[in-house]
Amino acid sequence: MSHLSQERARDRTDKLNIESIVEVICSALSCGATGYTFSTHPTNSQILSALGTSSKIPHHFDLYPVVPYAEGYVRLANEKGMTGLVNEILSRLSLSDKAKLLVEGGFSALRLDPAGMLKTYLDAELKGYLSTKPKNANLQSVLLHEVLTDLCLGIGEIDLLNVFAQHVHDNYNVKPGFVTYNFPRFIKFFEEQGFSLNDAVIMTPFNSLGYQMSPSRDACKATLSNLGEGNVIAMSVMAGGYLKLDEAIDYVRTLPNLSGVAIGVSSKEHARDTFTSLRTMPEEVSDRTACRSTKPVDREANAL
Repeated sequence: MSHLSQERARDRTDKLNIESIVEVICSALSCGATGYTFSTHPTNSQILSALGTSSKIPHHFDLYPVVPYAEGYVRLANEKGMTGLVNEILSRLSLSDKAKLLVEGGFSALRLDPAGMLKTYLDAELKGYLSTKPKNANLQSVLLHEVLTDLCLGIGEIDLLNVFAQHVHDNYNVKPGFVTYNFPRFIKFFEEQGFSLNDAVIMTPFNSLGYQMSPSRDACKATLSNLGEGNVIAMSVMAGGYLKLDEAIDYVRTLPNLSGVAIGVSSKEHARDTFTSLRTMPEEVSDRTACRSTKPVDREANAL
């Protein structure tokens, strides 16, 4: 996955329209990508809707939404206040869903119940996107954004992580996922709590430069090497664009116990070259390669 700066992300968003983004994703799927991971940004709702009407999608593919769209909501709250933020979320829902969520969320807020508020927010985030997803797209996992995952790890708040995982499992019938920038700490924390890592998807950076890999590249690789179970998807493999594709793939090829790679592509040609190269990966990894877009298109069209 290619994590670009916000400035480059905004520039690319301005240049690419929905139709061209859909063409990039379809090209990635045609060349071997098996999924699409994205943030719950309004642009990605339009992309999913457009994918649903596209005749160029070659096969079924998996969806990996990342919630919440943290940066966008912070920006929106600063611009429009909390009322504006709530209105933005609710605007994506039907009248009946709005009423249900307002009642459930209202009671949770009155009871100062963070777990109830998290579940209400999660449903509000996902309903609009899942209602517009293509018929040949399967929800594979719902991943918690690294901001919340690593915050909960930092303060030792296992209950909220457990609530998220249980709610995703019970209500969406998929494995819960977590994006983290501190893979060793995440694994240690969950093992200490006695949780089975086979029941979750973990998306975390892996690249030869140690970019976004905390506390270090070697510590992350050692943790992965010693992992007895789990579904680990490597992201940031291009180190924010600092590595060339062949350099990135050469390093990822040395990593054991990976179940997939998320990597961004910005054009049909880029998608073709990227996923043709990824076919040389071990079968268990190349079978889960995905287009990823966790901000509007900042991680471009990212593919698993």
